[in-house]
Amino acid sequence: MLDSQEIIISIDRRIAEARGEIASLEAALAAIGNQSGATPNAAQSSPSRANGAVRSGRPRRRSPRRPADVVPAGKLQALLIGSGGMSTGDLVDQTGGDRQQVLTLLRELEAAGEVRRTGERRGTRWHAVTDEDRIAARVAELERQRSRTRKTA
Repeated sequence: MLDSQEIIISIDRRIAEARGEIASLEAALAAIGNQSGATPNAAQSSPSRANGAVRSGRPRRRSPRRPADVVPAGKLQALLIGSGGMSTGDLVDQTGGDRQQVLTLLRELEAAGEVRRTGERRGTRWHAVTDEDRIAARVAELERQRSRTRKTA
């Protein structure tokens, strides 16, 4: 029969394992929640399928990939602050995250005014919005207001 000390150790170990599993599940849930903005029918809307193109009979081989890490928004911001701007691909490489999750986070940060983008398509670079950027934007806004009041006066 087990003594009470062994039972306590066993219970503590099982609680630690359960907490680890909970943390893993919460991270997966957060990743799924961040990806919910993706279009559900993205595969159906691809141009090659839309024009009736037929795939060859040979199945494509996918290279085995390691599972992508869940990337916290703070990590993206820290990388952007320390750089003069980064492409989405660079951010994915640096964080080891999933491309779609990183894009979703970047768009959320952009909507919150924390990052901005320059360029288009493959030339897109993401930049952290600094206090200096916010000050410059406010100065420009005040100048526009001042010029409008002068024109009406």
